[in-house]
Amino acid sequence: MAIPDAVMDTPAGQSILLVEDEPLIALAEKKTIERAGYRVTTVNTGEKAVAAMQNGTETDLILMDINLGDGIDGTEAAQIILQNRELPIVFLSSHTEPETVDKTEKISSYGYVVKNSGDTVLLASIRMAFRLHHAYTERKKAEQALQESNSAIKNKLDAIVEQDGDIGELSLEDLVPRC
Repeated sequence: MAIPDAVMDTPAGQSILLVEDEPLIALAEKKTIERAGYRVTTVNTGEKAVAAMQNGTETDLILMDINLGDGIDGTEAAQIILQNRELPIVFLSSHTEPETVDKTEKISSYGYVVKNSGDTVLLASIRMAFRLHHAYTERKKAEQALQESNSAIKNKLDAIVEQDGDIGELSLEDLVPRC
């Protein structure tokens, strides 16, 4: 299945929640992301990120700093958010230690961007996260459709096998799913 242009190349009004506790970094990242055409909302703590998601803030992707000072860190906030919302999260950190990176890999994340790696890397990571999330969503839809088709076929086959089953007007198309 082809990925729509809106997912591939253009923000098309997509909104990003930027979770960053350093005001100057948050401002610079917000401006960069907005120049690329995204709508950006910023919060400076993990607790505020969780609250924003619980309050239904329109968000298509979260750009999450890991170290957020006092309170819950970015990985904890991401885990809480992902319990209730299914959306891509890209982690952002100045730390490259294996234990920090490993911590994010245990969470359903869509990438890890090292701070100060440049606007091109940041924006490419955001676009890739949108592509990956779109592919994941399409795969889930296809799996659901296949499961429903298999269930329908099973019911029809069960009707054929039962002595008193009502098979109605059963055709080959009823037994062989369309691709």
